[in-house]
Amino acid sequence: MKPVHQKVEEVRVSKGVTKTHIAKKCGKTTSWYHGISTGRRTLNVDSLQQIATALDVDIRIFFENELSDTLNYKQQYEKGNQYEVCTACS
Repeated sequence: MKPVHQKVEEVRVSKGVTKTHIAKKCGKTTSWYHGISTGRRTLNVDSLQQIATALDVDIRIFFENELSDTLNYKQQYEKGNQYEVCTACS
């Protein structure tokens, strides 16, 4: 799983938005955003929401793969357990 700050950077770059633009939209300095983008500054939920708004994306985009991976793992785990139960009954 990638850290959230890396996902934020991926989205920012893919949208062609500058670090300065995000910082200004969030009412912060460029050094504030630089700290976040490098993982040196703690990213709280409020700041993440501000960044998502500046990027015009839903905040959940930064967690999508983790949610998908968790659901896929759960489904595979449940399938495996069902199979084990069925073979145990044979």
